[in-house]
Amino acid sequence: GRNMKAVLKIEFQRLFRSVTFYISLGIGLILTMTQFVMVGLQESMHILDAYSPKGISEPYGVFSSYFGMAGPPLVYRQIYYLILPILAVFAYATTFCADHNSGYVKNLYTRTNKKYYYAAKYIVSCTAGGLVATIPLVVNLIANMMVLPSLKPVAALGCYAGNGIALWGDIFYTHPYIFMVLYLILIFFYQFIFVSLALLLSTWVNNRFLITLFPFLLNYFSYMMLSFIKRAKYSPIIIMDMTRINALRFGPVVLECVCLTVLFGGLYFWKQKKDEGL
Repeated sequence: GRNMKAVLKIEFQRLFRSVTFYISLGIGLILTMTQFVMVGLQESMHILDAYSPKGISEPYGVFSSYFGMAGPPLVYRQIYYLILPILAVFAYATTFCADHNSGYVKNLYTRTNKKYYYAAKYIVSCTAGGLVATIPLVVNLIANMMVLPSLKPVAALGCYAGNGIALWGDIFYTHPYIFMVLYLILIFFYQFIFVSLALLLSTWVNNRFLITLFPFLLNYFSYMMLSFIKRAKYSPIIIMDMTRINALRFGPVVLECVCLTVLFGGLYFWKQKKDEGL
């Protein structure tokens, strides 16, 4: 039979041939690159407009126009963080259902252990979700770096959301690119929550449409509930938005990601063990 490595290799090959992966990536890129054309590209043509030597202001720079940090129009960023659960799940996690509907798994289980399939599907789906969430942001950042100067953010100007007590706020002002990388890693791993939930749901429900939408709906509903009790800072919608770092602390942010991923992921693998016993 096939071992774990072989199954994992097959799943990764399927990922990079998967239409849904490129659709998710494309939607993300449309949002981040439209914002670049409207903000970064415009600013690069009028680089000194915002600068008045007498007042406290600075020329346009990478960080003032980067998708994750820029001012208006905010609509692209708001849509992006809102629909990330859909994009992350649609990228690859829905193939779990498709494989069961098409009889692909029945064929596969004759050659390999069921737990290898479950594990490979989990690893590849999470990776796909993370990539789909972060690649459009990276592309936007690189595009801005190509046309604008990397001016260090100046705390006194208050143009940026970060302050010393915020999540990585001190890093933002001293090493902004390290801050960006850390934040991209955070966004990458936050997708594991949505993907784990989708895969867990897939072990019960065989409807790709429902599975794609459910993590998004739960995420949005929990954001509404948390806002209602003035605890919106615990919502992934706020956590993934790096302009909201004032409200965030490192501990709770990491803890939430780990706990929810372990909870949903753990139940998914427990379900596989339980089904195996049948």
